[in-house]
Amino acid sequence: MIIKTLILGIVEGLTEFIPVSSTAHLLVAGRVLGLPQGQFLDAFSICIQSGAIVAAVWYFWPLVMKNLHLIGKVVVGFIPTGVLGLVLYPVIKSFFDSSAIIGVALIVGGIGLLLIRPINRTTELKSVTYKQAFWIGLMQVGSFIPGISRSGATLIGGSLLGIPRETIVPFSFLLAVPTILGASVVEIRHVSGLSTLQWGLIACGSLVAFVTALVTIKFFIRVLTKKPLSWFGWYRIAAGILILLFI
Repeated sequence: MIIKTLILGIVEGLTEFIPVSSTAHLLVAGRVLGLPQGQFLDAFSICIQSGAIVAAVWYFWPLVMKNLHLIGKVVVGFIPTGVLGLVLYPVIKSFFDSSAIIGVALIVGGIGLLLIRPINRTTELKSVTYKQAFWIGLMQVGSFIPGISRSGATLIGGSLLGIPRETIVPFSFLLAVPTILGASVVEIRHVSGLSTLQWGLIACGSLVAFVTALVTIKFFIRVLTKKPLSWFGWYRIAAGILILLFI
């Protein structure tokens, strides 16, 4: 069980910040590895993401300290996600048991990444307005469906608002902080009956996710800002088809 936990921690750290849906990868990987379905795997798939988010806080802390105004914009971006997340929690949880939903969501999100075009201009992170932050947060609501991808939804939303990737990528990473931590708190409140061992596995997986994300975050920022998003789009479509056919 420890080996499987380590594997899932690495999967989370590698997929949290790229537009491929870390939740979908964790749920599918958990099933492939033979982890018991139900409350533990669902809680694990959500709470373990906190490890990667702490890595984002660590990495972006100097940037936030130099641009404290970003905190207010991140809060505004989190409002639609937080409110709708609480209201729709029972519906959201029902999606986690369906491989068909995950597969279709991966394909749909992949097509979205293929269709968006890069914004050929440069802006600073502080140029993101409160109105834009709110709409980006609203786009993020789509990631309630496992397979859509939180970062993918914000990247597509930012592009539709005319925000260059060099700007939307770090804002998306910052917006992930309250989003994932909030989701973890809500999930913990609804979880009951997990053993001390299971909570220990969640903690272990979160630690592995933190280390993996911290080591790879700089590389992924460079990939997301400089390389074609179509790479991720084609990967998502292929992964979605494989899930629909075989899982």
